[in-house]
Amino acid sequence: MNDVTLYSLGEALPVCAVCNKPVDKVESMYHPNYMGKLFRVYCHGKIEEQVLSDYDVCNSLQITFDLAFQKPKGITHEHH
Repeated sequence: MNDVTLYSLGEALPVCAVCNKPVDKVESMYHPNYMGKLFRVYCHGKIEEQVLSDYDVCNSLQITFDLAFQKPKGITHEHH
């Protein structure tokens, strides 16, 4: 994966679920402890990390980013 091409153009940046804009910054590095690529995204002073395993990379036809900083499904903090 060519990180420079992927991130410098801004075309593949994930969108922040909080502010609905592309995240401020994406870092990625191979992490041998996870046997995969660690992605770290930054936006509005917060950091989120996700790992994409070697297995997923080798067995996928296409890999795209989803929304960053989403609430886990099933958890709501709304009061009525």
